Amino acid sequence: MRLRFGGTVLTLDWPSRRSLLGCLLALTTPIVVVFLVLSPSSDEHFSKIDDLQLATPIDDVLFTRQQHSTARNNSAIRNSHKPDRRLATKTEAPSDADDSAVRMVMDAAADRLTEILDDHWRLIGRQKRAPDSRYNINVTHSDLLSPDRPIPDTRPRGCARFKYDIRHLPTVTVVVPFYNEALSMILRTVHSLLNRSPDQLLEEVILVDDRSPDLHLHADFLDAHLRMLPKVKIIHNPQRVGLIVSRMNGFRIAKAPIVIFLDAHTEVNVGWLEPTLEELVNNPNQILSPFVDGIDAMTLEYAAPRIYHKGAFSWDLRYTWIKMADHEVQRAMETGLPFPSPTIVGCVIAVNKTFFESIGAFDESLRVWGGENSELSFRAWMCGSKVMTVTCSRIGHVFKNFPYSFDGNKEETVQKNLMRVADTWMDGMRKYFYASTRVYSFKRAVFTEEETRTLEERKELRRRLKCHNFDWYLYNIIPEIDIPPMDANYYGEIMNIHSRACWEITEDYYVALTYFCYDHKIIPKNNFALTSDRLLRYQDKCVRIQAPQPHMVIDECPPKGADAAALESYGVWTVDNIDVVWGYLRVSRTGADGQLEYWCIVQVTNSLPQHNGEQMPQLGPCDKDDRFQQWAFTYAFDFARVPAEMMTYP
Repeated sequence: MRLRFGGTVLTLDWPSRRSLLGCLLALTTPIVVVFLVLSPSSDEHFSKIDDLQLATPIDDVLFTRQQHSTARNNSAIRNSHKPDRRLATKTEAPSDADDSAVRMVMDAAADRLTEILDDHWRLIGRQKRAPDSRYNINVTHSDLLSPDRPIPDTRPRGCARFKYDIRHLPTVTVVVPFYNEALSMILRTVHSLLNRSPDQLLEEVILVDDRSPDLHLHADFLDAHLRMLPKVKIIHNPQRVGLIVSRMNGFRIAKAPIVIFLDAHTEVNVGWLEPTLEELVNNPNQILSPFVDGIDAMTLEYAAPRIYHKGAFSWDLRYTWIKMADHEVQRAMETGLPFPSPTIVGCVIAVNKTFFESIGAFDESLRVWGGENSELSFRAWMCGSKVMTVTCSRIGHVFKNFPYSFDGNKEETVQKNLMRVADTWMDGMRKYFYASTRVYSFKRAVFTEEETRTLEERKELRRRLKCHNFDWYLYNIIPEIDIPPMDANYYGEIMNIHSRACWEITEDYYVALTYFCYDHKIIPKNNFALTSDRLLRYQDKCVRIQAPQPHMVIDECPPKGADAAALESYGVWTVDNIDVVWGYLRVSRTGADGQLEYWCIVQVTNSLPQHNGEQMPQLGPCDKDDRFQQWAFTYAFDFARVPAEMMTYP
């Protein structure tokens, strides 16, 4: 960093050049003519601004008077960079007057920062919040953590080669909606934005309170503290409108050409902003997400995932993940380039404001929460845009069990949102959505007249944008996803209710178990279908029992059109339901004496020579007291409940 005082250029080198302290210095100094800020990735690129904006992370360095006195006597600090030839031909030692001016500015900013942190801890101490269980997060631990805590830099090695000229990057507005969020999490989100965003790129942070009933989030408690923070503003919705409309309320007043929607339980990482802005400069007509690291809900430990995934969807329209292929991971790690994602995670979304408006922004008739990220992703891909994950931009996110609180009937609200997405974008494939959700009585929602009218408006938007059909999306964007057979009564992964292990096929065609399951929102490769002929199918093969041996193998299916006797001699399957998608998995087969023999499938430690000592599903006597005999499918289908016109839709 270089400051000019009269004819003197003073170079200061601190661990980071961007921070809340820098913003505070900008507000406290009246004396600086020009300040040049280095891009964090290059000492050769500069950006001119009109007043001092010192950038050093308050979690690393808090300059008190004593620390500054030490710093100014360190010649290495003053001469750590080559002089800026646009300002002076050589670096001169600061005069006593200039040095005194620097001390004055530093002291004022440090005093202001101390005041902010003191007020932060007073606020945390005075709040009267609900128990941790209400937040689905360890708030007690969160309240004890600094709002400026350090987090690990998780960028892969390929990111080191990128240099960003921040003079040519646009500014950004970050919109952060919240409802009954933990106060310490909100403030840590805001501090991370101020600490780790280049000051000249961060236009503003807009917090949107969705009329939280928690007293510590009301204007008379929170707003005075937020006014102490530079660039931060808050709006309080006059009534509860939900996450989606709250985002749009912030979007409509955003000043910057780029808007990033961010959850209130996140922390942005070092260098997070520049790669995303650079991508939007290169192509403004795309929807971006930084790469999302995890923050553990209990320990609040920040860590990058061990396995790379990209976004996907389930047939009942839950957000899911797909494990990336090895070559995709290698490319992302080594080059640092963005990679395409069939759907975008909802916790952070970056858009060019003009483009986002042109494609219809968020669908504000989606109520409260649910479906908005899948809807936006379908629309982007099908209507000529794309969805990309920015590998070198990292943010941490707390994945909570219930990300957003609801007033009224949560299940009906979410179901109507997902129905709206399916009816607008999924064409004939929406039959799988309806068949997999209407098996539950509480998901048999019906649109009102007004909801039907606004749905037609979104369909008209799709026609106006001249979008592809959903088959095109499946074939070109997410070919990894398996389409269920139409005669499936149950489909997907088969998971043990007690151990959470799920079936997989070994290289030698035995049915074994893995713990890498859809239960963790990963789209599985091991999809099984229990079809109307009572065969248990795996792709174009069937699961065959080997009684009296207990193990199961994958084998050729009985011939098409085989009669009941032939099927029973092969082995037929049923689910003795405890609930819609889970229960006891029973198999029967005609024995040598012509009598039907019955078994239930149980998880055991295998004692046979093949796969000895491994956990496997095997035949066993039925025992309803044995929890290891309870299995769940991903989906149950009831196509009889799908409207007839959807079954014949092309």
